[in-house]
Amino acid sequence: MKKVILLMLILFTISCETNSQSINIPDKIEIKDLEKKITVLGTKVLIDKSNNYTYYNELKRFQKDQNNFFQVIEYIGQDCDAIIEKTSNKIDELQNKGGNIRVKKKFKLGEYNAYFGIAPQGETEQIFLVFGDKSFAVMVAGIYPNKDLERKEIMDLVLSSYYNKGLKVNVEDNLYYSVDLKNSNFKLSSVSLNLGTYTLSGENITENNTHFVISTIPISKDFDLKAYSDRLISKYQNNIYKEKSIKIKILSEKDYLEGENRIIKAEMLGELNGEKQKIYQFIKYTPKGIFQFIGTDHSDNFEHINEFKTIAENIKLK
Repeated sequence: MKKVILLMLILFTISCETNSQSINIPDKIEIKDLEKKITVLGTKVLIDKSNNYTYYNELKRFQKDQNNFFQVIEYIGQDCDAIIEKTSNKIDELQNKGGNIRVKKKFKLGEYNAYFGIAPQGETEQIFLVFGDKSFAVMVAGIYPNKDLERKEIMDLVLSSYYNKGLKVNVEDNLYYSVDLKNSNFKLSSVSLNLGTYTLSGENITENNTHFVISTIPISKDFDLKAYSDRLISKYQNNIYKEKSIKIKILSEKDYLEGENRIIKAEMLGELNGEKQKIYQFIKYTPKGIFQFIGTDHSDNFEHINEFKTIAENIKLK
């Protein structure tokens, strides 16, 4: 759940811009014209089709250009009511500290509880919607130029979101890699965007269970692999939630070439609230793309670290 709140906090950075327009959101928005909607592949989310936004499946993103887009994230097994309450409290806290929110509203989106907000950020505005029930949550978030016509267009699209519980999907369609777990007790637990989370027997992830995550990163010519690896390690130690910051000691780190591929891997000893853990980070840059593996071992004697290394080495991009 805190991953969701973190995304909200990143989205709603504090702004000192003044309100210029009042936006009214009804207490309930009825969902209609389902035949005009398209499915966000790999999810149960449908949204109105737009001729002005191009859909990029790997990112679950609808985009006009780099300054005008929104992204759809589905969280299975999350209590949306709890997420809405925590998000609302955080937004209120930011606003009380001087941040400006153009609109914030709790309402019903079809049959589901929802929370919507817009925040001006100079020449752009940021928008978010979260809706769902106690079994799932959907977040739609984006950015667009601070202009009335652009605002209306993206608002209409975001608020057209619909969740079809009866739709059959394969969540692994969102994963752009293959991983060999035939001889492992680790199973896929959840998928968010293109990030897969794996736990022992596929159990729900908790703060203290051993797990690993795998995700892909869009390739770019100016991508600095070492700087990216260093930033990840820094984030473990400087979590936005101070109580989650981990004391890190790097045990080993290696930066090397393997044919056309560049790899950086690091093994770390971490400590949080007096409890030790081992973290294994493996990032691979290939001509086809980039993927990262991050494993956290809470077991006695860190018995899964070697297994993490074997799994990471054998990941393949699709």
